[in-house]
Amino acid sequence: MKKETLTLVRNSIAEGYLPDDWHNEKEKVVKTETGYFALSTSCIVMNGDEFYHEDKDDDCFAWDEINDEYICFEDAQNAYGRRGRMYVTHERNCVIVNGEYYHEDFLRDNDIVYLHDTDEYAHLDDAHYHESTGRYYSEPEEEENDDLWEYGEGEREKNFVQTDKTGEGAQFGFGMEIEKSEMPDFNFDKWQVYNETGAVLERDGSVDEGFELKTPVYNLFSPQTEIRLQPLKKFADIKGVENAGGHIGFSMEGKSDEELIDLCAGFIPLIFAMYKKRLSNSYCSGKKIDELKSSGEKMQSIRMRGNYIEFRIFSSVKTFDTVIFRLNLFRVIASNLGKSFASVIGMAVNKNTDLHKLLTNDVYKDATKFERLIKDAIEINAQFGHKSLTQNKINQITNKLNLLKCA
Repeated sequence: MKKETLTLVRNSIAEGYLPDDWHNEKEKVVKTETGYFALSTSCIVMNGDEFYHEDKDDDCFAWDEINDEYICFEDAQNAYGRRGRMYVTHERNCVIVNGEYYHEDFLRDNDIVYLHDTDEYAHLDDAHYHESTGRYYSEPEEEENDDLWEYGEGEREKNFVQTDKTGEGAQFGFGMEIEKSEMPDFNFDKWQVYNETGAVLERDGSVDEGFELKTPVYNLFSPQTEIRLQPLKKFADIKGVENAGGHIGFSMEGKSDEELIDLCAGFIPLIFAMYKKRLSNSYCSGKKIDELKSSGEKMQSIRMRGNYIEFRIFSSVKTFDTVIFRLNLFRVIASNLGKSFASVIGMAVNKNTDLHKLLTNDVYKDATKFERLIKDAIEINAQFGHKSLTQNKINQITNKLNLLKCA
């Protein structure tokens, strides 16, 4: 062995790159990019032939969490990726917006759009969508009138979750879209509505002759929420609902979208049953929870939004009573997170529970209609739920339904 090589071997052992018994595996000895000998089994490899000791050279490389590969540390960058989460990835695969890095494959997940007039990227809040071209620009398109903001160009709806804190417990966020297929027959000013209520009035392609109202994000359990909703009653009571929807956003402080949907899982078959006909629609298709979580699609019954979940399955808001019913429904859900479908359906047929009282005092007063809801929920759970009910449990539910009908 040459003197230079022997010296390097000794230095490599002294620095912890080579074990003392390296000669037992001398066929595995490689030279690292940092100039020492090491066993290949103790190294990571980049670019096919660049070796770095996994411990001693850990300041030279990083793991690209999106592409599942090692990259040079100097090329590594913390960037926003899927559904707004932070990942380590290669800087060359990112765009910079306002000093923040975003992975190019997940721009829409983070509301980042391309501006066609400046050849730059911007956050959706700083971009303007032009209906005439279907593209985003740095300046707004001239409007025929300014009664409504263009879709996605209005102010961001206000968030009252922390403003209306209810105590030391978890804070729940709740908001909805109220779409109408006709314009109000009363005078209104979009800025006044926004300043007074925190709601945003925009155009929407699904209701060309009408509008979309995005409510603020309310604190679900705050008594202030009903007060804040009252000024929106006249918009909710407008009759036109053709092609309209009623999406609902739901969040919980300290929980991600995936954690929260798991906690809501027991209620999902019941919610699906309420809007059974919509499950087959292309814009809110029904799926199992694992599929909802793994899919990045927008057009599904429940969309994962990172810090909240969007229930797209809900149909149009017919009246203000619909708004209050849905508010109270999510209060029941938030109070019973983590319950199984068997527990939820048991609550639904127990006349002493808040869930039963809410359902039967409002939409499902008719006993036959209520019975159909429960049976639909059981069938839908068998298709989309985590666990089907046993026949014994189904028999128990059927007996309770019969008792309720007799009563």
